[in-house]
Amino acid sequence: MMLGAEPVPYTKPIFARPMRVRRTRSQKVPNQVSKRSEVKMHLKGETTLAIMDSKSSISHSIDTDTESDITKVSPDLETQKQTPRCEEQKLDPLRAKRNEVGQQSQQMTSVRAGLQRAYLDGLDFLRNKIQDSEQEVQSLQQSFYSSEEAKGDNLTQKQLDYLKQVNDKLLNANNELKRKNVKLEIIDSETRLVGLINKLREAMEYDKGEITTITEFWENLKNTVDGFRALVEKFQNSVLNRLNQSCISYSSDDINLEVSNRYTLDISDYITELERELTNTRLLLKSLDSGLHQDLFKDSEFSEKLLVACDLKAFPILRLIPDLENKISNLCDISRKWLNRDEEYMYEVNDYIRKTRTITKRRSDVLKNQKEKQKKIEKSVKSTQILLQNNREKLHTIESELNQLDEQIAGYEHVKKSKHDEKEQKANMADFLKLTLTQTKKNYSLQIKRQKLLKQVRELEQLLIAIERELSDVQDKKVERDQAKSLLTEKVENSQKSYGAARNEFSKYSDELETLEQEVNILSGQLLQLEIIQTYKTSPENMEQIFDRPQTVKLAPSLREKIKNRKRKVGTQKVD
Repeated sequence: MMLGAEPVPYTKPIFARPMRVRRTRSQKVPNQVSKRSEVKMHLKGETTLAIMDSKSSISHSIDTDTESDITKVSPDLETQKQTPRCEEQKLDPLRAKRNEVGQQSQQMTSVRAGLQRAYLDGLDFLRNKIQDSEQEVQSLQQSFYSSEEAKGDNLTQKQLDYLKQVNDKLLNANNELKRKNVKLEIIDSETRLVGLINKLREAMEYDKGEITTITEFWENLKNTVDGFRALVEKFQNSVLNRLNQSCISYSSDDINLEVSNRYTLDISDYITELERELTNTRLLLKSLDSGLHQDLFKDSEFSEKLLVACDLKAFPILRLIPDLENKISNLCDISRKWLNRDEEYMYEVNDYIRKTRTITKRRSDVLKNQKEKQKKIEKSVKSTQILLQNNREKLHTIESELNQLDEQIAGYEHVKKSKHDEKEQKANMADFLKLTLTQTKKNYSLQIKRQKLLKQVRELEQLLIAIERELSDVQDKKVERDQAKSLLTEKVENSQKSYGAARNEFSKYSDELETLEQEVNILSGQLLQLEIIQTYKTSPENMEQIFDRPQTVKLAPSLREKIKNRKRKVGTQKVD
């Protein structure tokens, strides 16, 4: 595309509407319906025109007649239309729901595919812009070297021949000025080139071809530099700005994505190279007036050939146009690499979305199963804890009972001893009275007293027997509770071990579950970030920044109101 050419206006693509074929039992009815449908469409078109002309009565009659004709001709078609609906209503509700979900999924897939196509169209649009810039470089190149038909090696030779021809004229001009004792200067700027032409005109009596050739070179150089300057600004606006706006990672710093990090590193390198190349190009263009920055020249295969063919130390200006061509071509190459890397990034993002979604689904299912297992383990821990607590309470109860039994045994032993001592004492007293009665005369009071003592001894013996029986029962009960304590103590120890093991297992399992949950959260965050990147890069707003589309025309309020009133009026006439 030539410099200054008008941009091609954006044309909305026209998509062909797919044809729908309706199968019927009869071939005769569809033909009749087709013809009647054409009549109906034609008459409805006339009806619309009639409404626009405010002839509502005529249009209403035409529309009514047309509807009645179609109803008469195609009753079978109406029946056939209703039959599938009845069959659909008889479908299983679950199957209908499944079909609805499938249709929604297909619609989402179609929408996403459409967005992907729009994104790829945007990249192709920028590639065309780059190609236009390269063609413009080629056009300026051909204009500068007057080599419209030359290509490849022939073009390179043509360029060398042209610059060598200018170099020879500059050498001849310097020789002429040297013979005239005119001070020579290094031709490294437009000012010095114009100064050389003026000196030649003053020093030479007539032009031997040097003045004409150098003047034509100066004018050619000036026009070509102006073209390159305009091309650089145009390339900045049409390509580089759009790359900076649209072809970026859109990745958040909060979430670490390897695919985005690699892309960001690559793009950062491209941005650095483009900024350096663009800055050097502009500095080189700007330095033409005062003196070329020769340190900005870039070595190339052509520059080596030019160094052999021309005296670049005396005439550095000869190297300007080839170096500008090289720099702008390099800008185009780097920009194209950026576009290719951005497209590759989108494919990587899509692939990562697919893989991450699969992994996330798998890990989420594992997490769900592990949570269910954790609930069971937690329930087991609680059961073990409750069992341990119950056994401890039972053991504490038995220990309390044993303490009470010990106290009872001690009490019985004390009573038994005291009663036994009392019995021995009374028995001794009775024996003493017996002895006394045998040695003395019979004494009625002593006999009564001895009988009482014997009775008390017998009662004490019976009491001791009862105490001994009760003591034996308590001791037996103590032995039983001691055995129960031993068994329960063993149960408490086992419950303690089981509870400790279950609690350790639950703690370890909870830690693993927490790690798995963090992994799922990270995967979910990455998946969300990848989908956000995909959405941003394929969004209509982002695409609008790429394409050369006209701005939306905003209607004045009065005009919008007129359009609304006109539509309202037409709608009212249709109802009538």
